[in-house]
Amino acid sequence: MNDTDNKKTVREAVAVFLDPQSLKSAIGVLLASGVSREQIGLLASEHSVRESLGDFYAHTNNTHDSTEGPVTAFVDKNSNSQQQQDSLGGSLFFVGTTGAMGAVVASSAVFGGALLAALSGVVAIGAVGAMAGKIIHQSDADYLQQQVDEGHILLFVTITEPQREQEIVDLLTRHEGQNVKVHEVNARGEKV
Repeated sequence: MNDTDNKKTVREAVAVFLDPQSLKSAIGVLLASGVSREQIGLLASEHSVRESLGDFYAHTNNTHDSTEGPVTAFVDKNSNSQQQQDSLGGSLFFVGTTGAMGAVVASSAVFGGALLAALSGVVAIGAVGAMAGKIIHQSDADYLQQQVDEGHILLFVTITEPQREQEIVDLLTRHEGQNVKVHEVNARGEKV
């Protein structure tokens, strides 16, 4: 984290994964390289998680109507076991809706936690890209929105050690992560 003008910022790599096996492989290598589960975030449609990651996540509710805050959508099936190495980690929360894919879910690590922080008490209605556009450049947010709409899964990796940034980008690329890009985001959910 950087502290520029009293704003806490986080650098985060994001990669688009077209198939779940490549995603799982990349996460396994990230964990083996010393990246912690708390540094890994996912953003995807609810449908994609059910279809592609059902062996890792269990659905927890049938509704995402809340005025209290983001509602938990999926939990890690291994959260009460010692099999952390086989887990993608973290719960997924409803963060809005998008196109034909319906509900969108994300883990708290997405955009350094800024996406859930930006929601501040309500589940977003409408395009996730509009909310992400408040955190990163709108053209990047639109691209990520398109990828979710097409059923792809986005993997975010918070970079806690600046000297490992290129290593993480290379690892994601080698494991079929598409269009890997690093964003610097404000942890409060504002553009840097």
